[in-house]
Amino acid sequence: MTVKAVVRKNQYQDSVRLMTVSRQVSALDRVNNCLALLGTDGNKKVIKDLGLMDAGVKSATPNDLVICIDAASAKDWERAVAEVDKLLEQSVEGDAGEEKAGSLSEALETNKDINMALFSIPGQFAKLDVMEALEKGLNVMLFSDNVSLEDEILLKKIAVQKNLLMMGPDCGTSIINGVPLAFANVVKRGSVGIVAASGTGIQEVTCLIDSLGGGISHAIGVGGRDMKKGVDGMMMSLAIDKLARDKNTKTLVLISKPGDKAAMTKVMARARKTGMPVVACFLGRGRAVKSGRGVTAVNTLEEAAFAAMKRKKPALKQTRKLSGEIKALGSKRKYIRGLYSGGTLCYEALLLYDGKLDVHSNIALDAKLKLKYPAKGKKHYCIDMGDDDFTKGKPHPMIDSTLRTKRFVEEYRNPSTAVILFDVVLGYGASDDPAGDIIDAIKKAEKKAGSKIKKGGDGPVLMAQVCGTNGDPQSLNAQEAKLGDAGVHLFATNADAVRASIKAVERKL
Repeated sequence: MTVKAVVRKNQYQDSVRLMTVSRQVSALDRVNNCLALLGTDGNKKVIKDLGLMDAGVKSATPNDLVICIDAASAKDWERAVAEVDKLLEQSVEGDAGEEKAGSLSEALETNKDINMALFSIPGQFAKLDVMEALEKGLNVMLFSDNVSLEDEILLKKIAVQKNLLMMGPDCGTSIINGVPLAFANVVKRGSVGIVAASGTGIQEVTCLIDSLGGGISHAIGVGGRDMKKGVDGMMMSLAIDKLARDKNTKTLVLISKPGDKAAMTKVMARARKTGMPVVACFLGRGRAVKSGRGVTAVNTLEEAAFAAMKRKKPALKQTRKLSGEIKALGSKRKYIRGLYSGGTLCYEALLLYDGKLDVHSNIALDAKLKLKYPAKGKKHYCIDMGDDDFTKGKPHPMIDSTLRTKRFVEEYRNPSTAVILFDVVLGYGASDDPAGDIIDAIKKAEKKAGSKIKKGGDGPVLMAQVCGTNGDPQSLNAQEAKLGDAGVHLFATNADAVRASIKAVERKL
């Protein structure tokens, strides 16, 4: 076995591209793992934990490319490194036909109509570039994380002064004028405007509204910290004002965790002032705001979508097949194991479990239920596998499901697992075939466990929701059909899948 790292000086690459290359090379025969990373402090910690820290890696900068490979032999290691270089070169050549600006100023000279810039660069270097964009009158979407709170406050103050959006930092999802940005879905245009401090929250609500026959005017992500003290809901407030002036927006939906009390008061006053019907989904215990004066307060993403469409939520239906599988569970199978790629979907699940089951998590509601990385519990647990501890130096599970599928196989074989609950998130930026990844894991798990779900064997019940639309590159119907054929019980909403998992284990406990 050969495990080594090599540093390529001044070879900065987009992080999503590096994730894709890492996944492709890791899949090669006789290559156990490949990580292509930038030399940031966070990535160096990952490399150190792998035992690959040396003088070269230690001196690497965030502009340097570090390639870490675990291969069966020295020859296989060399072959893997060559493949990384080849794939990165192909990516560059594939873009050769595109006209690329050498700077922001050059881009603006080329096209005077540009009014938005999207940044995906190391967070510690984002401040000056974003400031330049704002000074040039551009709205900004800042995908980057690891931006200090102080820098966020400064950038948002500048944006507000200039009446410009500063979406982020760590803004993973937006839909502006019907255009999906970063992790987003293809949804119909319509009259519902969304402002959210949550990426998968936007995805769930927009997809559900689409499925109910509605559409989205704009969905503006503001970054997860916008409602914190100091940031004071600056961008959520400005986004509300912009949607209020948009002639196509007739209903307003707000999504966030409860924030600073003063920020909440400010944002809700701004929302009421629009005169539009407002749906407020502040995910947390109790109600952060009350219904009344044009505001409908809800507790789940599912409720937000139905309220925005003025539709009544249908009752949860349990199929005969599902009932049969629950009854067939062995006496040792007692616990729910939730494996989520969407952080807000996982948080919504925890809120639904609250007061009904003690469910442990790496993002637990209570300290006593907190799981430390790698977040393995002996009883009920529901974990966010897109959390920073799982993604340091590794692709997000929406992009690459390797870590999640390994855990899936492990929990399937666990004799105490009654239900494996998971989400499948579609759209731009997500895996080309997330259902296929899960199905491969099911086949591997069944083979190792020696039982077949579809034949009524003593395996755990599989429950999921697919967050997506038929307009997405992966196609909702196609993904659901694959999972259904593999024995997965599908639900229209994440909340319904959670409710069904509670019913399943209540019958066993």
